[in-house]
Amino acid sequence: MQLSTEVDLSGVGADVAPEEQTVKAAVTVANHAGFVEFTAEVGFVGSFDCDRCAAHVSRDFHFQFRHILVLQLSEESGDDYIEAPDYKLDTDALLRDDILLALPSKHLCKESCKGLCPKCGKNWNEGSCGCLQQEPDPRLAALRKLLQDQ
Repeated sequence: MQLSTEVDLSGVGADVAPEEQTVKAAVTVANHAGFVEFTAEVGFVGSFDCDRCAAHVSRDFHFQFRHILVLQLSEESGDDYIEAPDYKLDTDALLRDDILLALPSKHLCKESCKGLCPKCGKNWNEGSCGCLQQEPDPRLAALRKLLQDQ
């Protein structure tokens, strides 16, 4: 059975905020012998501030989730199954948790983001600032020599 649902992500406190408060999910539920397979595809445009340069960025996010629902967990079930007595499950909570766990922990505007100058705060993606870079700690010279020898 295929259906479409909306997941309310307002107030979840994630670093990535969807541009819409609700996110559409395409859900497929398939009944098999002894278990139910629950799959979902979620896509949304999220906005966030880059963790290195603080630039505001919007990006498309697409996730696919799959869960196996059983009436009762057995000792061999492990973490691969979700117990759903009478096959009743709060799918909004499940999808909300899936989305939050799938979001990256570090948000970058681009992989090659250079960040900000620690002295003047200039965005190094826009060019050099001319600040003198700090000399390395002389106490770490032996470690630097070891790294250069490799």
